[in-house]
Amino acid sequence: MHFHRLQLRIILELILAIMLSTIVALYFLPMVAVGIQETYQILLSIAVVLLLVAPFAVFRLLSIRTYQSTEPSESSDIGSSDVVRPMLLILVIGVGLTGIIAYWLGQEARRKAKDEFDVLADRVKTEVSRRMTAFEHGLKSLRGLHEASEVLTLDEFRDYCHVVDPVECFPGAMGQGFIRNVQSKDLNSFLAWAKENLGSNFHVRSVGDVAQRQDYFVICHIEPLANNKAAWGLDIGSEANRRTAAEKARATGLPTLSAKIDLVQDQHNHNGFLYLLAVYDQSLPLTTAQQRETAFKGWVYMPITSELALEGIVEAGDGMVNVDVYDDTAIDDPSAKLFSSRGFDATLARKQPQPKALFTKAYDLTFGGRRWAVRISSSSSFDTSPIFIHPFIAILVGGTLTIVLSFMVWNIGSARLRAVKLAESMTGDLMKAKEEAEEGMQRFTTIFEGVPVGLNVLDENGKVIDTNPAGLKLWEARSADQVKGMSLLDQVAWEARQDVVKGLCDALMGRPSCTEFEMMGLRGTWRRIELHSVVAQNTGGEGESSVAVLNVLRDVTQQRKTEAELNDSRTKAEESNRIKSEFLANMSHEIRTPMTAILGYTDLLAERLKEIDGDPEQLEFIQTIRRNGEHLLAIINDILDLSKIEAGKMTVEMVPMRVGDLIREVMDLMEVKAAAKGLPLDTIFETKIPMVINSDPIRMRQILVNLVGNAIKFTEIGRVRLRVSFVDSDKSLRLSVEDSGIGMTQGQINNLFQAFVQADNSTARRFGGTGLGLRISKRLAEMLGGDISVTSEPGTGSVFCLSVEIKEELDGNWISPQNAQSKPEKKMEEKKAKSLSAGLLKGMKVLLAEDGPDNVRLISFHLRKAGAEVSTVENGKLAIEKLTVDGTVEGNLQYPPPFDVLLTDMQMPVMDGYEEARLLREKGCQLPIIALTAHAMAGDADKCLEAGCTAYTTKPIDRTRLIELVQKYHPNARESSTI
Repeated sequence: MHFHRLQLRIILELILAIMLSTIVALYFLPMVAVGIQETYQILLSIAVVLLLVAPFAVFRLLSIRTYQSTEPSESSDIGSSDVVRPMLLILVIGVGLTGIIAYWLGQEARRKAKDEFDVLADRVKTEVSRRMTAFEHGLKSLRGLHEASEVLTLDEFRDYCHVVDPVECFPGAMGQGFIRNVQSKDLNSFLAWAKENLGSNFHVRSVGDVAQRQDYFVICHIEPLANNKAAWGLDIGSEANRRTAAEKARATGLPTLSAKIDLVQDQHNHNGFLYLLAVYDQSLPLTTAQQRETAFKGWVYMPITSELALEGIVEAGDGMVNVDVYDDTAIDDPSAKLFSSRGFDATLARKQPQPKALFTKAYDLTFGGRRWAVRISSSSSFDTSPIFIHPFIAILVGGTLTIVLSFMVWNIGSARLRAVKLAESMTGDLMKAKEEAEEGMQRFTTIFEGVPVGLNVLDENGKVIDTNPAGLKLWEARSADQVKGMSLLDQVAWEARQDVVKGLCDALMGRPSCTEFEMMGLRGTWRRIELHSVVAQNTGGEGESSVAVLNVLRDVTQQRKTEAELNDSRTKAEESNRIKSEFLANMSHEIRTPMTAILGYTDLLAERLKEIDGDPEQLEFIQTIRRNGEHLLAIINDILDLSKIEAGKMTVEMVPMRVGDLIREVMDLMEVKAAAKGLPLDTIFETKIPMVINSDPIRMRQILVNLVGNAIKFTEIGRVRLRVSFVDSDKSLRLSVEDSGIGMTQGQINNLFQAFVQADNSTARRFGGTGLGLRISKRLAEMLGGDISVTSEPGTGSVFCLSVEIKEELDGNWISPQNAQSKPEKKMEEKKAKSLSAGLLKGMKVLLAEDGPDNVRLISFHLRKAGAEVSTVENGKLAIEKLTVDGTVEGNLQYPPPFDVLLTDMQMPVMDGYEEARLLREKGCQLPIIALTAHAMAGDADKCLEAGCTAYTTKPIDRTRLIELVQKYHPNARESSTI
C-alpha cells in the first residue's frame, strides 16, 4: 500500500515538473536565445524541458529501484540525507550552469554570425565596386584609342574591339561604341559622311520623349554590330535619361552613368544603363567646362545590363547572402531596383514580400557620378547555419553531464560498504606498481650500460656521480671510481667553460640544453663533444630531495671534420660555377663583337655587289661567309642557352600568344630551307585549336624552329609535315613534326636529348651540328609545362611531338581547321619593308660610344645611310663630356641636349657603359640611352636597365632591328605616334 502511494506521488510530481518546464521554455527561452530561427527555437524548447524534467525523473526512478531492491536498513542508509543532499546540490548547480552557458553560447553565436556576415557583406560590396570599375577602365582605354587618332576609321575601331572584345572582357556589357554630337544644321552633311564611311544602310533613329533638340547624339560605331544592330545610328539625345547623362559626361570629362533605361538592343527586358566618357582634343586646354565644350569630340560608351553585370555576385559572399541593388539609394522601391540575386521581379514586389533576414546591411556607392544603394541580407542558408545549434548542444551536453554526475554522486554515497574491499584492491595495485617500478629500473640500468653515447650523472655542483662505459672512453678512464667527484669543467677548454655552465644552468631551470665544446680526456686527447643535459630529481633515504643532472656526451669530432670538408667542397664548386659563368659571358662578348663586323661588312659587300651587278660567284662567296657566320652564332647561342638552363637562370614568361600566327611564322621561315633541298613543307590542322594560349612565344618559336629544322636537315627524299591538334583527353595542344628521313634506332633515341650527343659520329660528320638543339628544346618544353616525345624507325623517318598543356578553355577561344589553315594577307609585312627607307632617321642626331674601330665604322654607316647625323667617341667618359656644358665629367648637362639618342657599348676602356649610364641619370639626363653589348647571359638585360639604359640590343648588330629601335626615339616619331 505504501509503495503504491509512492508511485502515485511520483507520477503527479513528474506531471507538475513537465508543466513548469514547458512554461519556462515558452516564456523565458525567447529572452535568452534572441534572433534564432523557429526550427532551433523548437529544438531548444524540447531541450530545456528535458533538462529540467530528466534529473527529477531519474532521481525518482532511482528511489523506486532502491525501495524495491534493498533491505530496510540498507534502504534507509542509501536514502539518507547524507546521500541525497549532494545529489540534489549537483542537480541544482548543473542546471544553473547549463542555463548560463546556453545563454552565453546563444549570444556568442549571434555575435560570431554578425561578424561573419559583415565580412561577407564587405566582400560583396568590394566585388560590386570592382566590376563597375572594370567598365570605367574599359572606357578610358577606348577613349585613349580615339584621342590618339585624328580620325578613327571603322576598320581601326573594329580591329581594337576584336582584340578587346567588350562582351568577353567586360561581362554585362552588350558592346562598346562611339557617339558623335551632330548639330541640326550639320545633319545632312553628317548623313552623307556616314553613308560613305559607315555604310549605305546607316540611318539616324530616335527613341524617347525629347521632341525638339538643336543637336543629335548619334551612335556611329558599336561592336559587336550583330548584337547591337538596333542601337546603330540611334540618337541617344532623343531620350531624357540618356541625354542628361551624356551632357553631364561632356561637361565634367568624368565617367558618367545614366539612370535606368530600356536598351533597344536588349531582347530580354533586362534593367539597363549607359556608361559614357567624353573624348576631347588633347591639344586644347581642358580646365574649365567651356574649354571642354570647345575641345569635345564625342563620347565612348558601353550599354550595360545590370543583371549580367552583377550576375553571380553572391559567390563573393560564398552564396550565403542575398543582394539587391537600387538606383539613387531608393531602397524598397521596386521601380528603382536594378538587380536582385533572387531573380526578384519589380512588378510583383508588393505582392510577394521576401522573408525577413536575420542580418541586413546597406551601402551607398557612387559609380559614374550616380548613387547606388546596395542592400545585402543573410540568406536562409546563412540564417540556419550550424552555429546557432550550439546552445541546443550545450543544453543537451550539460543536462547529460548533470544527470550522469548526480548518479555518480548517489552511487558513491551508496557504496560505503565496499570501501574495505576497495582499500584492499588498492593495496594490491600498489604492490603491482612497485614491481613495475623495479622492472623499469632494471631496464634503465641496461640502457645506461649499453647505450653507445657517453652518459654522466652530475650533482648540482657539476661533480661526477656516475658514468657509463661509453662515457669512460670519452674521459679516458679505466673505471667509474676514477672520475667520481671530478668536475666536468676541469676537462673543458677555457674559452668554452662559460657555454657549458650556461647549458647546465638551463638544464637545472628545466629548459632544453645543447652545448658543443672541446673536451680533453685524462690522457690528453682533445675531442669535439656535443652535450645535452636534463635535470632529474632523487629522494634521499631521510626524505630529503637532491638534484642530479643527466648529461649525454656525443663525440662529433669526425662528423664536424666531414661537414667542414663538405662545406669546403661546396664553396669550391660554387666558385667554379661562377668562374664558368664569367668565362661564358666573356666568351660571348669576345666572339659576338667581331661577329658584328663580320656579318655587318658581309651585308655591305653583298649590297654593293648587287648595286653594281657584280660577279655572281663573288656574291656566292660572300653569302657563304655570312651563312657560316650565322651558323657559328647559332652554336654560340645554343651553348649559352644550355649553360643558362643548367645554371637555373633561364626564365620563361607566360603571355597571351596566337597559336596560328606562331605556326605560320615558323613555317614561312623554314620554307626557304626546305625549298633549297627540294622538300615539300606543309601544315595540317587535324582538329580545332585554341586561338590564344598563355605561353612564351619566343621559346615556343625556338622549339618549333629546331624541330622543323632538324627534320629538314635529316631528310633527303620525301617530305616534312607539321600536324597540329588539340587532345581533349589530356587538355593539351599537340604539334607533331613528321619527316621521311634517315630515322633512328631505340638506342639512339635513348641518348637523343643529352648535351653534345647526336645519333652517332657519322651523323655529326654528315649533317653537322653540336647536338645541343634537342637538349635545349626539351628543357624549354618542360619549363613551359609540356614535353617532347619521339617515335622513329631507321630508314623510314621520325616523328617529334611537342605537347603543351592548356589550363584554360574559353568558349570563344577556338578556331576551326579550315580557318587555321588559311594564310593572312601580308600587307603589314610589305608596309614594314617599305618603311625601312633611307630617310627613316633623317634629322636625328645620334651620339655613338664604341671602342672597336670596325664596329664604329659599321654602325655609323648604317645610321648615316638611314639619314642620321652621327658623332662618335671611344668610351663613356668622352660621351659624358660631349653632353656637358664645360666638356668635363663633373660639369652640368647641356639643355636642351645636343643629341636625340645615345647609343653606347657597355664594355669599353676608361669608363664602361654601366658607369656612364649611372652618372648621366644621376645628373638628371633624360636622353634615351640604348645599350649595345655582346654579353648575352641571363641578367645582362636587367643589368643594363638597372644602370639607367632605356633599351637594350645584343651584338651582332641586326641593321633592321637597330634602325627600328633608334627610330622609336626620333622626336618626330614620338610626337606623331598613334595607337
